[in-house]
Amino acid sequence: MKKKILFTIAFYCCSLFLFTSCSNDYNDATSKHVYGENENPYLRIDTEAQISVSGDLEVKGAHSYVVSLSDYAAKFEQELGMSLDAVLNGLASGETVFYPINITRNQWLKTAYNKDNSGWYFNSANQPCTADDETCKASVTLDKASKELVFELTDGGIVDGTVLAIEVGFAKNGSDYDDYIRFTLNANVTDPTLAVLSLAFSSEDSDPIRYIKMEDYAEQIEKVFDISYDEFLVKAAANQDIRFCLGDVTTGQWKDLGANYTNSIGYWLNSQGASVSNTEGVISIEYDSVNERCEVHSNSAAETSGKFAVGWVDMNDTSKYFCLNISWEVD
Repeated sequence: MKKKILFTIAFYCCSLFLFTSCSNDYNDATSKHVYGENENPYLRIDTEAQISVSGDLEVKGAHSYVVSLSDYAAKFEQELGMSLDAVLNGLASGETVFYPINITRNQWLKTAYNKDNSGWYFNSANQPCTADDETCKASVTLDKASKELVFELTDGGIVDGTVLAIEVGFAKNGSDYDDYIRFTLNANVTDPTLAVLSLAFSSEDSDPIRYIKMEDYAEQIEKVFDISYDEFLVKAAANQDIRFCLGDVTTGQWKDLGANYTNSIGYWLNSQGASVSNTEGVISIEYDSVNERCEVHSNSAAETSGKFAVGWVDMNDTSKYFCLNISWEVD
């Protein structure tokens, strides 16, 4: 019986050894995957092949920027072993490719152009999308004649706070795209003409006043008026060339250019932000040029809230302005 058991064990061990050792297909576990025509190749991570660029974009300023590929001609030579011209010409012959990249999945995306037959639209997740996608934020196109990448915000991207990091790249065409150069196109959209803030009051406040210090917005003020902060303070105090005005939080337009104050240099307002008399007003705002601040006074009952917009406008050029968009509530 013991001999039988030992023989059986020995047989199985030998069989296992023979079957595993007789296979000559060493490529089963070691060969590199060959990507098919409809597969998205894996992105081989190479920090030396990555170029990150940014543009200063604003809601009421520049909405696009270009990247000169000629500035990176040496990098194309280094990473692809080809001149920039050869890479661009190779797109037509199929020797090279130009595609978006999904950096989250480390994949090249074999996506057909859908923007001017030279690039793509991208959504808020930095992925290709259609032009009518409600999350569409920007487009990236290749201008081969000028040897430039063109980054441009769509209407959906022209919003304060839009942040994008879109990835596109060039690679040698083959079973993989391991020889490549990729560009990270960054955008951080700002609106220096606007500051959004909220104020909280208590119905038990003995002196329900909140202060807004102008120095907190000095950098934005200098940018929009193109003068120093000290120059702004002088002009704001005179209230002539630059006047304290009332805006409309709904339309973003100016409702009063400092001609109908109801509270010194300021306004009494209802909860919708419309100018009213001091007997009708539930909140007021006044510019105190001596202390370089705005004073907001609540005259509201508990559980009341509202919004209003005020700011300063250059009377010689009304395209230059700085607006405070204020929401408030009384608990």
